[in-house]
Amino acid sequence: MPKFPSITIEGVEVPKVLIGINSLLGWSHTSRGRDEWIRRYFTTELIAEVFTAAVNLGVTGVLGPVNPKLLDSIKLTQDITGEKITFVATTIGAKEETKEQVKILKDFGAPFCCLHGGWTDNWEVEDGHFVDLEDYLKRIRDAGLIPGSATHNGERLKMMDEGGYDISVFVTPVNKMGFYMNPSQNVALDAVNNCSKPVIAIKPLASGRFDEGRIKEWLQWVFNVEGVDSMVIGFMSPEEATEDITAAKEILGVE
Repeated sequence: MPKFPSITIEGVEVPKVLIGINSLLGWSHTSRGRDEWIRRYFTTELIAEVFTAAVNLGVTGVLGPVNPKLLDSIKLTQDITGEKITFVATTIGAKEETKEQVKILKDFGAPFCCLHGGWTDNWEVEDGHFVDLEDYLKRIRDAGLIPGSATHNGERLKMMDEGGYDISVFVTPVNKMGFYMNPSQNVALDAVNNCSKPVIAIKPLASGRFDEGRIKEWLQWVFNVEGVDSMVIGFMSPEEATEDITAAKEILGVE
């Protein structure tokens, strides 16, 4: 099996390409109807089928939330392939559930717990400081996990990066059209370019809004962004996994 290049975060190897899960768990960023169909159609077994195709092509990392179906799919994929999956996890739901979610991830063996972007995008800020953010990061660190944070806002990414918080990795959208890059693509890119911590880019294909036939071009654009260390690519079938991962291999020079 080909080995993708990786980055190292606090001793943990994270592949430069990770599997995304929005289009398998029902967050399509298109319509409620599509989300409902996805949640009905994609069983644990079908998700594991897509994951297995990716693993067989050398992609052995997943980024996603604390979600029972996702955890079961990762376990099943590991059983099928015999390969250990690096799970870069995010929180989900209410902040009050952080302690419980951290325990789930600890028991599962996930090395990372990143605060969800939906949280940090709306986190209370006073005088340029995220109120009580340290407490949530400490819960993650005290459990033996590596704290990270997702955000869809470049201004907030910069504030967290420069605020001295115990955050070892950032997760944020980076794509050619500026989809979900708030408050603007330029602001988001400036934050990524100057970030002092590793950045994992999500939504590199703008949740399916890329130019037809130009997947490699869009992925190449993201990898060319200074500050991007890894990217998350979502796909809905083994065929899509093959197409996207083949393009990433060509970009990264993976044989």
